[in-house]
Amino acid sequence: MTAKTTTEADVSPAAPKKKMSMSTIVLLSFAAGIISGLFFGERLAWMSVIGDAFIKLLQMTIIPYIIVSLISSLGNLTYDQARSLGVKVGKLMLVIWLFGLVAMYMIKYTFPDWVAGEFFSLTALEDPKSVNILDLYIPSNPFFSLSNSYIPAIVLFCVATGIALISIDDKESLLKPMQLLGASFNKVTQYIVTMMPIGIFAMTAATAGTMDFDEFQKLQVYFAAHVVMTGLLTYWVLPALIAVITPFSYRDISGIAKDALITAFAAGNIFIVLPLLIERTKDLFHKYNLGDKDTDDYANIIVPVVFSFPNLGKLLTIVFVLFAAWFSGQELDFITYFPMAVNGLISLFGSVYLTIPMLLDSLELSSDLFQLYMVSSLFTSRFTSLLAAMNIFILAVGGTAMLAGIAKVSMRRLLIYSALTPVVFGVCLLVTSMALNKIVNTEYKMDEVVAHMSAATKLPEASIDLDATPIAAGEPRSIKQIVDSGELRVGYNPIQVPFSYFNAKDELVGFDIEMMKKLALELGVEVKFIPYSPNTAVDSLNTAQFDLAISGIQMTTKRLQYVSFTNPVLSLHYTFVVKDHRADDFDTPEKINKLNLRVASVGDYSIIPMLKLKYPHWQFDSIASDKVFFDDDGKTWDGLLLSLEAGKTWTILYPSYTTLYNREEIRSFPASYVVALENQSLQSFMNSWLELQKSSGYVDKLYNYWILGENAKPKQPRWSVIKDVLHWVED
Repeated sequence: MTAKTTTEADVSPAAPKKKMSMSTIVLLSFAAGIISGLFFGERLAWMSVIGDAFIKLLQMTIIPYIIVSLISSLGNLTYDQARSLGVKVGKLMLVIWLFGLVAMYMIKYTFPDWVAGEFFSLTALEDPKSVNILDLYIPSNPFFSLSNSYIPAIVLFCVATGIALISIDDKESLLKPMQLLGASFNKVTQYIVTMMPIGIFAMTAATAGTMDFDEFQKLQVYFAAHVVMTGLLTYWVLPALIAVITPFSYRDISGIAKDALITAFAAGNIFIVLPLLIERTKDLFHKYNLGDKDTDDYANIIVPVVFSFPNLGKLLTIVFVLFAAWFSGQELDFITYFPMAVNGLISLFGSVYLTIPMLLDSLELSSDLFQLYMVSSLFTSRFTSLLAAMNIFILAVGGTAMLAGIAKVSMRRLLIYSALTPVVFGVCLLVTSMALNKIVNTEYKMDEVVAHMSAATKLPEASIDLDATPIAAGEPRSIKQIVDSGELRVGYNPIQVPFSYFNAKDELVGFDIEMMKKLALELGVEVKFIPYSPNTAVDSLNTAQFDLAISGIQMTTKRLQYVSFTNPVLSLHYTFVVKDHRADDFDTPEKINKLNLRVASVGDYSIIPMLKLKYPHWQFDSIASDKVFFDDDGKTWDGLLLSLEAGKTWTILYPSYTTLYNREEIRSFPASYVVALENQSLQSFMNSWLELQKSSGYVDKLYNYWILGENAKPKQPRWSVIKDVLHWVED
């Protein structure tokens, strides 16, 4: 008997192995993608095509699914149910927004000390891009809204159609086919989801292989703040809020939709996981035997409707604004923060690309910080999508529970979570602050970047002479005489950043210096640089001490009487430079009118007579160079009048100063090269030569480097294990 039993046991089939869940496979694919990207680096950039293709496949059925799901689900409701849905979900949404805004402000206490510095940016002159709110939210032409993927407008059209169907008696002939279509679209999505590991691997490998480490380090404080706040809101605040008012456990709330959350995180896109969020909402209710046709319909309605409203993922842009204020050295108290955050919430009904510039403007922060946001979005968009997906899921669960009549506040859970929340936040914020202060290097180095700039382009070595020995006076020379002599004499201001100055290696560099080197090279002559002072420049030109004068010289009516100018090389813009702590004195026209200022400037800018008329109590002094003002350290002058382009560079070298300008009233002036008054031959030649340099893109290349600071710190090849550790390949 025993032997027989043993034999039967031996031949009995083994128990089937438990299959790995899709969420686990997706998570492993994500990890494998990161490892592969770090190993192979930029050689996996091509995989972004596979990732993009996967996202497009997921997007294929989303809009059709929203249309049939919303219309059919709303059409099955009564008017009382529809009204209850709007009121109850709306209240829950307001509560979540309030908790989110308060929680986000706390992250500022993790930021370490910082000294700011930034180059000029063209965004300082541009108005934020406008968004047509009416087109985005009102489907005047539903087909136009569909073709442009205006989801809020599409949702409004579907909601209006669904509500209209409520009062129609013979509607089953329409609703039944729409429900079948919804089921088929969901089936298609499920088929596509089976390819998710491939798509996730491709996207993460391409991202991990191409992200610049320097960019990552530059924004690591923001990244840390963004990640910590995402974690706190996604895995504590939102689940705890719903756990307090529903019978569902914290574990089930935070875990049942993990496949949707992982997908949203990996793809950086919540749009593609809306069907998954709907299904997971239904799954949660059915797991507790609370699900029925009504709860399924509520989930079908709530998810696409709340998708069109600002979620906490979008609201994380507030964290960037807090970071931008810190990055710029500006203190942001809660009284200033909360109205700003509410304005941001309202504007997020439109576009984040409108909201960020608007909020930066409202805090009088430089709009070129928006570029940092764009750079960081490659990383943060994934965490934004994670939080947004959880927010939509929580609204769906909470809203469905309230509509189904099973929502009730548990005092026991309320007390537990109320006691634990300050502890959780306190520990997380304290650890983050300690880590950032230890890891983040906040040593100010932007001045070193300017000091070590050398050349925007690689040119063959030109013959350069810095001998300042005086030259005998003579007549201005024509271009032919210059070429025949083999020497081009150029007068320059030796401390006119960023046009002509000596860098840390004691090399004469700058925008105009590089232009003159190119000119000498093309003429086949040696270039001799001769320093000048504003008081001697005119006489030196007209007596042939040098042939050209450079260094960002403004063309003015007064100067045209004594010298000749070439066509403008650049268009520059006026600004005031003042000490950081005095910036608040210039907040309003009323404050400015009360100021008694002593203003320094290099030469007589053409705007000075107008300023004297407007502010007769101001005193204007001419100084030899901008550096005189900064060396004075505020003892003599209150402000410096100069170009915004140069002012930005000077404030990098002297970070305790800031530039002031009004974008709406900013005035420009032409900067040109100067020749002797009657030297028409050289003037005509220079005009034609400048046109050639502009047409060839050479002027733009120098402008991007010297004025905008692009590649001021040379970009290094992307690090990878295969290249930099194993040395199996070369750049």
